[in-house]
Amino acid sequence: MWEFLKKAQEIGASFADIRFKKNRNLLLVSTEERDQVRSNGVDQGYSLRVLYNKNWGYLSSPSLSIEDVKRAISSSFGDERTNIVYLPSKKDTVELKPKNYVERSVEEKMKVLKSLREQVTSSMKVSNVSVSYNESWIENWYLSSEGRDIKVKYFMSGLSISAGAHEADRRASAYVSKFSVTSSVLEEDLNSLVSTLKRRLENQLKGVVPDGGEHTVVLAPDVVGVFSHEAVGHLAEADLATSGVLFKNRGKRIAPENVNVVDSPVVSLEGGIGYVPYDDEGVEGRKVEIIKGGIVREMLTDRYYSAYLGQRPTGNARAEDYRSPVLIRMRNTFIEPGEMSKDEILQEVKEGYFLVSTLGGETSPEGTFQFGIQEGYRVENGELKEPLRNTGISGYTMETLSRIRRISKNFEMWPGFCGKGGQSVPVGTGGPYVLVEKMKVGGNA
Repeated sequence: MWEFLKKAQEIGASFADIRFKKNRNLLLVSTEERDQVRSNGVDQGYSLRVLYNKNWGYLSSPSLSIEDVKRAISSSFGDERTNIVYLPSKKDTVELKPKNYVERSVEEKMKVLKSLREQVTSSMKVSNVSVSYNESWIENWYLSSEGRDIKVKYFMSGLSISAGAHEADRRASAYVSKFSVTSSVLEEDLNSLVSTLKRRLENQLKGVVPDGGEHTVVLAPDVVGVFSHEAVGHLAEADLATSGVLFKNRGKRIAPENVNVVDSPVVSLEGGIGYVPYDDEGVEGRKVEIIKGGIVREMLTDRYYSAYLGQRPTGNARAEDYRSPVLIRMRNTFIEPGEMSKDEILQEVKEGYFLVSTLGGETSPEGTFQFGIQEGYRVENGELKEPLRNTGISGYTMETLSRIRRISKNFEMWPGFCGKGGQSVPVGTGGPYVLVEKMKVGGNA
C-alpha cells in the first residue's frame, strides 16, 4: 500500500493515509418466532484519504489502484483551510487474544441462545424475548505518508437479552448484556444475566411509582456510566463541543474536587469494550481528563481539532468500517472512583432513591438530559425498600455535576454501542456509586 501513498505525494498531496479494516463477524438471534443467522462472513476494504491544497479528498473501496489515488485527489474540495497535527513515523503491532475462546459450530452457539430464551420464559408471563450473540475478529491496519505503520487485532464477543412481560394492566420491559474484548462470553456463566432480567421484569410489574420532584439519589455504576457518556462525554467531543456548554467552561470549576471524568482507550475491566490503543488516524490512544478535580480540562479530538485547539492528540478518531468517514468518538468514559464504600453512601440517604440501571434516554448540546430507569428502589434510612416502576430522571449536566456529594471506591464498567453520524461503535461506560444531593425523579402511574 505504500505505493499508493507515494503516488498521492507525487501528484501533490501534502499528506495521505490508508485504513484497511477487516471484520469476520457472526451474529445470531433467537426469538420465540424463529432462530436466525443474521450475518456470518467477512467485511473488508480500504479507505484512502488525501490532503490536497489543504482540502480533504476521500475514496473507499474493497480494493485499491493507482487510479483510485487520482480519484481521491480529484474529490478534494473546501475552503483550503484544513490543518492537522502531524506525527513521527512509527511501526507497531498490537494483538489482544481472547483468554478462553473455544471453537464451536453455529448450531452449538445457537443452542446456548435457545436455552437462555427458554430460561426466561419458563417462570414468567413473558410476552416477547430476544437473545442475540455477536462475535467479531477485528483487524485494523493504518499507513500514512509520515511513515506510520500500525496494526491492531482483537476479538470481541457479546450476548444480549431483551424481554417484555405483562400482568393485568401492567407492562414491563428489560434488557441485559455482557460483552468483552478479553474473553469469549459464551464460555462464561450466563445464568446471572437471566436472573437479572427476571428481577427487573418482576420489579417493574410489582413496583411503585416514585414521587415526582427533586430527591437525593444514589446512582449505580450503570447509570453513572450512561450519564458520563451521554451527558458529559458527548459535550466533550470537539466537533460538537465548540457549540456546547462544556467547551465554554474550559478551565472553570463546575463540580466538587472529587469529581474526575475521563475517557480511556483501554480498560482492563469487563465491559470496557471501547478498545482503541490506536485510533483510525494512527494516533496513540491516551487517557483524556475531561474533568479533573471538578475543573473542565480537555476535549476529545482528532488530528484536525487537535491542531485547531492547540491540544495534544487524544486518539478519539474512529470509524465503524472502511466505508465510513472518521469521526470524533468516545472509547471508555467514566467517573473515577472515590474512597467510600457503597454501603456507607447508602447509609447517608434518609429518604431518596437508588437507581441501578437505565433503559433509553436522550441529551442535548445545551446540557439537558433525561433517562428511563429499568431498575431502581426507594431508600429509607439507608435501607432499600420497594422497587420502582415507570421511572425516569432528568436534569442539566452542569447542575447535576455540581450536586455530587459522595463517590464510592466500588467501580464497574458496562458495555454499550454509541451512534453518531449514522455510525455505531463499541464503547465502555461506567464508574462508582455516586450520591447526588438533588436530582429530578419522575414517574407515570
